Amino acid sequence: MDRRNFLQMSALAATALPIQGAFAMQTASQQTRGAATIISPKGAQAYSMMGGGEARLLVTGEKTKGAWWMGRFREDPGFTTQLHYHPKADEQFYVLEGVLSVYVVDAWHELGPGTLGLLPHGTPHAQANHSDKPVHFLGSGAPAGFEKFFPAVDGLMKRRLKPGTPEFAAEIRKIAAGCDMVPLGPPPK
Repeated sequence: MDRRNFLQMSALAATALPIQGAFAMQTASQQTRGAATIISPKGAQAYSMMGGGEARLLVTGEKTKGAWWMGRFREDPGFTTQLHYHPKADEQFYVLEGVLSVYVVDAWHELGPGTLGLLPHGTPHAQANHSDKPVHFLGSGAPAGFEKFFPAVDGLMKRRLKPGTPEFAAEIRKIAAGCDMVPLGPPPK
């Protein structure tokens, strides 16, 4: 997905939030392009992010034939991912509210509201919320695949495996292998 498509889809996702219910409509001129779709918050699948936030998947690879995915995320204060990269997918972040910290190119960068981060596939990165308030952002990737990580981790949490334990780490490595994610280790300080 190029930047223009990401921004168009981000605008659609942001404006669709107040609409109740999810529906699709199709006109004769759209039959070859596909149906227009509006997805409300109730139409998104919500997943716990290891007790440190929430991932709401608005569009998955299942709906885009593997082309791309998009979600709305909340990361709570103290949340941090490990250093990792995506071998196939380019990833994008658009901050709606709060400050998203992203480690890339050997430094932490603070992304405030309205900031867009573009990470080409293969770029080692980590993300965190170093502030004392939740951060809300849109995230997407193309091609799809990484979005499968969120329901899988949510399933681990429901099995009551605790983050930080050797069992949890082993399961995360298995999940990552099938979700276009290569863990590189703990996040940089």
